[in-house]
Amino acid sequence: MHEGEIVIKKVQGHVPKSGAPREKPLKDAVVTYRLTRDDISGGPVNLDEIEPGLWLGNVTAAADLPTLEKLAIRSVLTIDSCPLPTHVTENPSLRVKYIQASDVPREDLIKHFEDTNNFIRESLEEERNVLVHCYFGVSRSATIVIAYIMNKYKLTYDAALQRVKSKRRFVMPNPGFINQLKLFSIMNYRIDPLNEKYKLFRLKLAADNVRKAKRLPVNCMDVVKPDPAVTQETPEPIVYRCRKCRRVVATKSNLLLHKQKPPGHSPAKHFNSFGDVVAGLNDDESDSETPTKEGDGTEGEATTAEPTADEPEAKGAVKEGSSVNYVTEQLRRSSISSDHSQRSSEKDGVCSKIYFTEPLAWMTDIYHNTQGRLYCPKCTVKLGSFNWVMATKCPCGAEIYPAFYLVPSKTEYSTVVQNVQVTV
Repeated sequence: MHEGEIVIKKVQGHVPKSGAPREKPLKDAVVTYRLTRDDISGGPVNLDEIEPGLWLGNVTAAADLPTLEKLAIRSVLTIDSCPLPTHVTENPSLRVKYIQASDVPREDLIKHFEDTNNFIRESLEEERNVLVHCYFGVSRSATIVIAYIMNKYKLTYDAALQRVKSKRRFVMPNPGFINQLKLFSIMNYRIDPLNEKYKLFRLKLAADNVRKAKRLPVNCMDVVKPDPAVTQETPEPIVYRCRKCRRVVATKSNLLLHKQKPPGHSPAKHFNSFGDVVAGLNDDESDSETPTKEGDGTEGEATTAEPTADEPEAKGAVKEGSSVNYVTEQLRRSSISSDHSQRSSEKDGVCSKIYFTEPLAWMTDIYHNTQGRLYCPKCTVKLGSFNWVMATKCPCGAEIYPAFYLVPSKTEYSTVVQNVQVTV
């Protein structure tokens, strides 16, 4: 049996003795599936004490009751593709916690770090020696122990890794787990849903699932943020609106910022499958690992310069003659004039040529399509596009994956109008 292999046994109705006529299964017969291990083949018992009372080892050690009793281990934390045998999980003298996880880079272990840290800490505080294990005790369980050491001593990933390796020399988290541990350190050893790097991590995990299922799975719905136009008690002061109907479509906190390409990078125009100019590909970039699809190139919106309030469409809002519209337009102009704060971000190397955002609840097509266009939910004008499965190139040359973006020529930056949106 290979690491992580699961044996599924199926039991249905009555199984007749050999030679007896087979009974027709009942219409409402219950089918039971049971995840079990037919054998424990993780090699001989192998475990090491990382700190007093904290052990890291393989599945064989976790399933060996004499070993657990000898070392006074009374808490077992399993990070594996299937749980331990029942003689361990149902033992009244043991506290057992199970987390289902595979040893692949895209496995989301970071979401368990706070929970596993608490389990280890509480066990040790109660003087219950704890064993953390996966199949071989090399990658998954090592990642959990490193996260605990990082949090306890406020160490970087490298420092915590060396501390654990000094006790168990063949510890080796896979590359995806290493990135998650480093992200855990960046977030100050806790899960911060507002951290931009964490948002991108969750988005890429969701994109992987969309690529396989061709739609956004239920367990990834958390990456879709609430509609910013919904009335809030404390709305954000900086918003982005549809330039045609003034409907709020994003807030400043919804934006996912990225660094511009170094000076001297002058990409040629490149169109995605929806006709937007989204990329600049140099000759040496045309065979990128995640290229955008080439379309008919008829619109070219993404590289259009952002219009000012004096353009014809903006003037039309005042010509209606209403004093309310006039006041609203003046507020709109004053808010757009504060756009210098947005443009100043470019001086810091942050690109604002296209507004890449988190997926938002008003983007209804993102739930059941892998790519498509984004339309204003109020006036249905096209605002941008999205792509779960392929990278999109910003006009500055940066590749964003997955991508949900608003075109500046169709949206406007505002600081004060959101408060009067409902009244106009």
